[in-house]
Amino acid sequence: MQQHRINDVTRTIYVLPSVAGIHLDYSLGEELPLFGPPLDGTLTYGVGYNSGGRRKAMGMPYFTTAKGTPHKTWSNMMRRAYGPKKAAAYEDCQVCRKWWDYQEFAAWYSVQRYAFGTGAELDKDILDPLNKTYSPEHCTVVPKTINLIFKSSRKLRARFPRGVYVHTSGLGFVAKISKYGKLQDLGHFDTPTDAFEAYQQARQSYGQELAAYYEGLLDERVISRLKNLSAHIRD
Repeated sequence: MQQHRINDVTRTIYVLPSVAGIHLDYSLGEELPLFGPPLDGTLTYGVGYNSGGRRKAMGMPYFTTAKGTPHKTWSNMMRRAYGPKKAAAYEDCQVCRKWWDYQEFAAWYSVQRYAFGTGAELDKDILDPLNKTYSPEHCTVVPKTINLIFKSSRKLRARFPRGVYVHTSGLGFVAKISKYGKLQDLGHFDTPTDAFEAYQQARQSYGQELAAYYEGLLDERVISRLKNLSAHIRD
């Protein structure tokens, strides 16, 4: 008769009274913050809070809200998702429950490779263009230059493909690409398709340039997106 011994791994989850009763769907990757919202006090846009005071009282490390900290970035993120006058582009956006606490967001943000670099911006959809949730799994910190090349410009382009415009003479089309903040002319073409092909090649080349320049300075997943930067004529 063989005996099989099973080594059980016990995991203990500590739930503070202030967060008891909050039900999370862990199948979606939502993680409980260490400190829940305060029982008294004003919440930022109805959901956000800062557990820094409680952490300080318990002798725990905490982030301040002074200039140069991630607080402005956190505040802007909360405003985009829950502010009363948020832009249409953020209509369906939300922030993961863990990041409702400024301290949890600051802890994540402060260890990102480009966290305090020049023109650093928080982005939620470079890694997944369809993502609508600000969370550690989907967000990254990049310079504004990188952020701009992934932004949609459909409203500015009307009916033409990305990077394609009618020539000022009204005859034919031109292809243009924005590189390092400056618009560059790629030539005059007879058809929108020809102009788009020129733009597409220039965009791929630009992505390779940026990937080489920022290698080791950004999230490797962003570098991968840059190396494979492309554009579809229907984008």
